[in-house]
Amino acid sequence: MFNSFVRHRAEKVRQIFIQNCLNFDTPRLESEEYPAECKTEMNVMYKSGDHPLKLDIYYPASYFSSQECFILIHGGAYVYGSKKLDQNFGMHLAIKSGLPVVNVDYTLMPDSDISQIISEIFAAMNFVYIKYGFKKYHTVGDSAGGYLAYMVAQCARSRHVSHAMWVFDKLRGSVESAAMICPGTQQMVNGFPGLYFEGNQNNKKFVQRLPNYAYNLNLLAERDNTLRVAIIAGEDDQLTAQIREFKEYITDPIYFEAENDGDRKMHHVFPIAHPEWPESVKAIELIVKNAKGRE
Repeated sequence: MFNSFVRHRAEKVRQIFIQNCLNFDTPRLESEEYPAECKTEMNVMYKSGDHPLKLDIYYPASYFSSQECFILIHGGAYVYGSKKLDQNFGMHLAIKSGLPVVNVDYTLMPDSDISQIISEIFAAMNFVYIKYGFKKYHTVGDSAGGYLAYMVAQCARSRHVSHAMWVFDKLRGSVESAAMICPGTQQMVNGFPGLYFEGNQNNKKFVQRLPNYAYNLNLLAERDNTLRVAIIAGEDDQLTAQIREFKEYITDPIYFEAENDGDRKMHHVFPIAHPEWPESVKAIELIVKNAKGRE
């Protein structure tokens, strides 16, 4: 049963989590050097109104035109972060793949819920479909963004799944692959961050409206194994145990678990923080291979 104590505890964890992330990301972002071989289109508004949302697009220097792109979704346990966190990684991905990378912001919880976030990512994809002619998408995300990369792909491919997730907008174009970097695949309904998935319910007794697979992607993977999936993990990542379990539900995944190498510790979302590391370069190459049909 949900009560004020459970919500108070989750809120306390949320605040501690955000502070820890700021302590890690602030110096990282201040010291980042972005690759010169990348052209950018920054802060394009894809949703207007009282709470506008924006996206960036990164193009390789040799880019001419394409009907496909990556959709990059940042992590942060759904409660923290912005597209800025993944900018450096996204630019490296654009250069390595030769494809545009669309880096998307979304409304963070608790000001949103999981259904709203998925709907917003759909809106961003429909926006670039109309404005730029991108018709084939490869979703990629880290941590919570890894969950979203997989869930968005499944919602795009199945009207039954999208309606079960309370996402009713129709996606233009198609999702061809999903790449998950150190993803969170299992969430507690009554703990952080899963507690925020269903929005702020004021009733004393919580009523679950989302399917069980919203909280456990293993259950969703059992439903559709036709999606091409790349999964990246790291030796020092606290989520690696659940990632290993999840990959067993995926048919023929591209799976890479990077090992520590001296001072380079393969921590949570290491390719995002250090896209220039050899292990991160390999991860990017595998994500590109998965997107391009494993040629």
